[in-house]
Order: sequence, then structure tokens, then C-alpha cells
Amino acid sequence: MWLSVQNRFHGSIKIKNDIEIFKTISEYTENIKKLLFMDVKARNILYYTLGKSEFDKIILYKNA
Repeated sequence: MWLSVQNRFHGSIKIKNDIEIFKTISEYTENIKKLLFMDVKARNILYYTLGKSEFDKIILYKNA
């Protein structure tokens, strides 16, 4: 789970014509779904551990 925080998982984004766009749900593989779940779980842990104001400060960082 720490890798989600450290590397900021981007499995739901694809590049088309040099533009980053979100994949549709039908494009998600089982592996991407698992990684997204871990990312959400890591964010929830941070949110409830730090509180809203501290979470809001750090959530925009690109990596840990």
C-alpha cells in the first residue's frame, strides 16, 4: 500500500495524441482495479489519520 502513496498510481490514465485522458471502466484490467483499490485505501488511511486540513495540504503532492 505504501507504493500507492510513494509513487502515486496512475493506472486510470492513458495517453492519446500526447494528451492524458482517463480510461473508461471497461478498459481497466483486474490488476489496475486492485491498484486503484489500494490507492483509495491508502488515501482513506491518510485522511482519517491526519484529518481534513492536513490531508488537503499533502494530497496535491506528486509523491511521498
